[in-house]
Amino acid sequence: MGQVMRSDRSPLFRKTISPGYDSEALCFVAIVLMVMVSLFSACGLWVARENSEYYLHLWVPASLLLMCFSVILSISIRLVRRFSRQGDPYR
Repeated sequence: MGQVMRSDRSPLFRKTISPGYDSEALCFVAIVLMVMVSLFSACGLWVARENSEYYLHLWVPASLLLMCFSVILSISIRLVRRFSRQGDPYR
């Protein structure tokens, strides 16, 4: 049978390469944009609660606010995991 060619380098010490759309700078930009959108949806909630004509449409800014917070939470968890791995060479 043929021989299997093996890598000489240990995979433990290789640095994880993240794609360009997942860089720290773009994650922070996405968080800032989501905060701005959540402020917009909070204003929408305030207007919908004050005006009785728009009260039935209260779910639109509420769902937008919920989605913004879920995106902020997922990006924050990703950044915390990434920053916690930087000091550990075995991960």
